[in-house]
Amino acid sequence: MATITAKLSTRVDARGKSEILLRFVAGREHVYRLHSRLFISPSRWKDGTIVIPRLGTDEQKGLRELKTRLDGLTAFLLDAFSEADREAVDREWMQQQVERYHHPERKAKLDFFALFDEFRKEKDISKARDNRYAVTVRALERFQVYRKKKLTVEGMDQEALEQFRKFLEEEYILADKKRWRTLYQAMEEKPEKRSHNTIVDYMKALSAFYHWMNKKGITTADPFRTFEIGTAVYGTPYYITIEERDLLYRTDLSDRPALATQRDIFVFQCLVGCRVGDLTALTKGDVVDGVLAYIQKKTIKENARTIRVPLTETAREIVARYADTEDDRLLPFISKQKYNEAIKRMFLAAGLTRQVSVLDPVTQKEVKRPLNEVASSHLARRTFVGNLYKQVKDPNIVSAMSGHEDGSKAFARYRDIDDEVKAGVVSLLEGKK
Repeated sequence: MATITAKLSTRVDARGKSEILLRFVAGREHVYRLHSRLFISPSRWKDGTIVIPRLGTDEQKGLRELKTRLDGLTAFLLDAFSEADREAVDREWMQQQVERYHHPERKAKLDFFALFDEFRKEKDISKARDNRYAVTVRALERFQVYRKKKLTVEGMDQEALEQFRKFLEEEYILADKKRWRTLYQAMEEKPEKRSHNTIVDYMKALSAFYHWMNKKGITTADPFRTFEIGTAVYGTPYYITIEERDLLYRTDLSDRPALATQRDIFVFQCLVGCRVGDLTALTKGDVVDGVLAYIQKKTIKENARTIRVPLTETAREIVARYADTEDDRLLPFISKQKYNEAIKRMFLAAGLTRQVSVLDPVTQKEVKRPLNEVASSHLARRTFVGNLYKQVKDPNIVSAMSGHEDGSKAFARYRDIDDEVKAGVVSLLEGKK
């Protein structure tokens, strides 16, 4: 049977009052010291009870109301504990019940997953990022079942974060175990072994959730204050050279006109460097006097600056080729998935099959793969950045046209300081230009 006793804190606030502290006991496994959020003058407290004067004064009325609140709180806590899953109860959970008693309107907000839903709805983010948050939520829900302990806002401490990270690393093993089969049988696909970068992405999503709660004043808990999330690891950037890009553009695809069209779009992307999401949204009105001008979707909420890229002769030629299309789209783009598939086919047709080093996302080791097998729309963006950087060697000029912020860490992932660039810099030591 659970019991609650009260004592007075030794601390006295500016009003001359001390907080009533509660000691909750329900067997050896559930012994908690709780803050009641109720305060009283030490002179009106004796032997664990409130001393109420006989004279009918405002003080007497206030003390009677305080006693009613204290009695109500203890009854609320006992009822909440009796109805709860004992394995999910800890000190943080019990303290949350105190907050719920005093602020019943916050009940939904104190629920971990209800609050995460509110976070996703309030944040004005891209669909892709929200999908990552949704995947993180589903993993957290499975983690709660696996842990056999209800997740709470205050209860997500350093230990819980480490447990969640380990769960993400080993979930693909759990999915094959009979004990957890029912947890995964409803999923269309079982979890696969996650890469280091994927796990970092999950942890960053959870960190963003806590940052939002701290900013909103919902909680002061911040388990990520001293927790090391780690950083994503990327392999050596690879891209096609200007000669390879031109070879692709000259490749005869007249027997495959649909593929030829997507080839033109890819080459155009190599010449302007925009993300595929921005590429698909470009209209004929975005090109004025030979300059492409657009506001990139990814940073439109934080920084709605216009990206301006003067079009090369080849880029203008491609735009003119599709100027008479019926709709207002700049180029006849297909779906992103089909576009990536077409890129691999056009690379094979052009003989762009050289071996490149790519980072295996799971083993974190570099492996060799044919260029045509790893080519995608993002390769066009890297090609723009990489080749332009080799020509001007000024990251600020390049980032102004690629849409990266000055000094962006992400910018480094798009270009490699190769031997040619290094040789050019070293030659300066001998006064050569």
